[in-house]
Amino acid sequence: MKKKVTLLDRAKADLTTAEFMLKSTNDDVFVDIAAYHAQQCIEKAIKFLIGLEGKAYVADHRLSVILEDLSDEEVKKLVDDIEISIDSWATTARYKSSIAASMKEVTEILDVCERLIKIVESRIPESKASCKKEVTNLFKKLLDDNDTNKGHPQ
Repeated sequence: MKKKVTLLDRAKADLTTAEFMLKSTNDDVFVDIAAYHAQQCIEKAIKFLIGLEGKAYVADHRLSVILEDLSDEEVKKLVDDIEISIDSWATTARYKSSIAASMKEVTEILDVCERLIKIVESRIPESKASCKKEVTNLFKKLLDDNDTNKGHPQ
């Protein structure tokens, strides 16, 4: 049986990928790939947290839209305090010929990613073992609801 992967697992993988890309080279294309994964880390961590709150997340990449469904004020403030717009990193870094982000910008956002992951992990109920099945079932239901009601997340 394959391990069930949560959005938090994927957010952590995006963070690791972004960090690896920045350490590997300073080539602009790799910096853009790191920017994409940094944006994805934040997006997936927030969506995971929305799920922990018992809500379905919106199938959208814009952080301002996703944050509307989140009740956690600490996370909202952390993301709102980002001084640059990283929403375009979800698409520009993958499809455009122009460069989406600088090494400095991505490095700053990776710090936000690390803080966000710690906050999200602190929100997971203490008795992980007893609630793991419940959380897994909740996410399965939320994903099914998203696929049925809102279309598959991009």
